[in-house]
Amino acid sequence: MRTELKAKAREFSPVPGLTLKDMGDIQLEDNEQVTFRIAPGKGHDVTRMEWGFYLANSVNWNLKNQGFKTALVVSKSPTGPRLFLNLVEGGKLAQFQAYLSKNGMEVVSWLDEWFGGK
Repeated sequence: MRTELKAKAREFSPVPGLTLKDMGDIQLEDNEQVTFRIAPGKGHDVTRMEWGFYLANSVNWNLKNQGFKTALVVSKSPTGPRLFLNLVEGGKLAQFQAYLSKNGMEVVSWLDEWFGGK
């Protein structure tokens, strides 16, 4: 794994009213994984494989058991629809729905609810 963290974050606004900070890059080799944590025992894995990436742990088991809901979201961009995969922290559905509404987005499917899960 190689990291290139920025001394000063690059700030940008992908949509009006939202400013993101680009903190740097992580380059993974095949079969390496990083976990992004929001609390002990609660995080999101990204794993580099020889064919690409696993972008998430299993959505209907690991992430669900950590209290995340996984949404496939569509954004109606002027250049055409764009799909996003969002992990929503338990207890924050109202904030997520407000974000979607403000940015003209909608949930296509709650992936953690497939196979009869709720």
